[in-house]
This record gives sequence, structure tokens and C-alpha cells, in this order.
Amino acid sequence: MFKVCIISCGMITNSAHIPAYRQFPKDFEIAAVSDINEAAARDTAKRHGIERYYTNAEEMLEREKPDVVSVCVPNCFHKEYTLMALSHGANVLCEKPLAFTYADACEMFDMAERNGKLLMACQSMRFTPDRLAAKRFIDEGGMDEIYYGEIARVRRRGIPTWGTFHINKISCGGAFVDIGVHMLDALIWLMGNPKIKSVSGITMQNHKSEIGSLKGSGALTGEVHNKRPFDPEEMDVEDFACGMLSFENSAKVSFKVAWASNMPEASDIRLVSRRAGIDLPSGKVYFGEDGEKNLKTEECPYDTPFFGHMYIADNLRKVLRGEAEPIITPEETKNVAAVLELFYRSASLGREVSL
Repeated sequence: MFKVCIISCGMITNSAHIPAYRQFPKDFEIAAVSDINEAAARDTAKRHGIERYYTNAEEMLEREKPDVVSVCVPNCFHKEYTLMALSHGANVLCEKPLAFTYADACEMFDMAERNGKLLMACQSMRFTPDRLAAKRFIDEGGMDEIYYGEIARVRRRGIPTWGTFHINKISCGGAFVDIGVHMLDALIWLMGNPKIKSVSGITMQNHKSEIGSLKGSGALTGEVHNKRPFDPEEMDVEDFACGMLSFENSAKVSFKVAWASNMPEASDIRLVSRRAGIDLPSGKVYFGEDGEKNLKTEECPYDTPFFGHMYIADNLRKVLRGEAEPIITPEETKNVAAVLELFYRSASLGREVSL
């Protein structure tokens, strides 16, 4: 049995991390939660029947001595709390994105390695049936080297309004770092983790006062507790991002990401090689002049909007028991961090930036 503590008690803790650990009660026991907002910590503990709560994360780590820590704090504090948890001898599952620079990601994984602990980024959107099927198809030789791709993650009206996603000094970015990073991770994973070479990126802000539903902005269960009031005048991050990625193997990928845009909703990935091309989420495979077939998908075993966290918790318990390798690797996560760093630097400078 692995003792779990969770740092921060926002939507993702209540709707995803706690249910994921509870999915495997023989392996995980949630001992305590912490949040600097005492009401959030107290209410989360009471809601889920967790015995203890804290307002100081380090005090929790010192007293509880957990085997596993979920770091669910706002983005800009991921590094601080991940290093804190590692220094207290815990394995760490950190919400995405793990880091915003390549150097920070390397530092975090280096500390985990020195301490003999597992550090894994919670990139939970690899695990849709279509993406899992595409990965099997690619790994079984259905595609040779991918030379072009497209990713699109578009919400009609989905600016998160319950936390601090819209404040740069806390979230380190907007739509690209919030929902675009999921598409980026899935893309890099499907492509076999080619190293990023350069990024050309653009950020825009067009719809900060146009608010949609909770579900439409990522609170997939439709519930947010202890909601922070949203002030659109605080918003200083992008609601739209687009650009081009260039990889060391010469592959190119175009992308667009939007929290809010007058376009069709999209969560699309297209990959092209000489042998075949894949379109997701349709699951279509294209080849030759008129060849076409469907990927063979399997039904998701978890009946929850945050099913990706279930896959990760399942893998986590198996890794800690020595039965599996991490499903999300340090090298993939470092590559994602490098893209984020290059993207925001490119958008700031108004030109392509190389690693």
C-alpha cells in the first residue's frame, strides 16, 4: 500500500487525482491533502473522507512521510513543490506541464534520479481510444518516418474562469500551456519523440470577456468547489496560439490552439508518412491513391471524464511495484518543456527560435 498526499485542492485534485487513486484502493491510501486556502483543504478532505488536511505543504510532507505526492498547484509553482516533495523522499506525479524550460525539466528529473524516486508528468490525454490505437498502429510498422503533422485544439468558448489560468505570473501562459500541451505531448509520443529543433509561434487575445460553461472550459464533471471570482481585466495570457514546429529529423508540424474562437470545436491530430497517413479522432488511415481503412480501437475501461488519470494511476502503481516502466518518460517530458520554452520566446520576439 502506497501512502499518498496531494498538494493543492482545486478542480483537478477533486475531479481527477482523488478518484484516480481511489480506483485502486489496494494500492493507494490518501493520507492527507494541503492547500494554502484552508477552506479548500478542509472541504476537500471532508468531501472525500480524507482524515487530515494542512495549509502548509512542507508540514504535511514532514509529518505524513508519503510514498507518493500529487503536485496540483498552479503551473508556475510546479517546480518548487515537485523539488520539495522529492527532497522529502516521495515519488511525484506532477500535473501538466511539468516545466516551462528545458533546463528546469532536466533539473527536476536529475533530482528524482539522484534520490532514486519516480517523477512523472500527468499528461493525461494520450489515452483516448483513437490515440492508443494510432500508437499501436505506428509501433507495429504501419507508418515509416513521419514527415508532417497537424494538431488543433479549439474550444468555442472555454476560458477557465474558476482559478488563475488567466494570470501569467501564476500560470506561465494561456491556452497553449493549458490545453495545447496535451496535444503537443500526444503528438511527440505518437511520433516517437523526435527532438525539437525550432519553433515559430504567435499568441493572440480576442475573447477574454466571453465566458462559456464549466464543462466547456475543462471542468469536465461540471463541478468546481471554492471557486475564485473571475475578473477578465486580470487576464494577460493568450486565448489563441498558432505556429509551426520543426524537429531534428526534418519533420514539420503546424498547430492552432484556442480557449475561445469562432471555429468548430477540435481535438485533432493528423500525421503523414510515405507509407500512410492518420487522421484523429476519426481513426482513418489513408494510403496510396484511394486506400483507406479504420484503426481498430478498444473501449475505454474507465467511465469518467478524467479517464486519462486512471491510466496514469494504474501505471504508477505498477512502476512502484517494479512491474512496468513509466508510460510517460522523462525524455518525452523534457522535449515538451523545450517546445514550451521556444514557443513563448518565439511569440515574444516575433520570429522563429531554435533550441
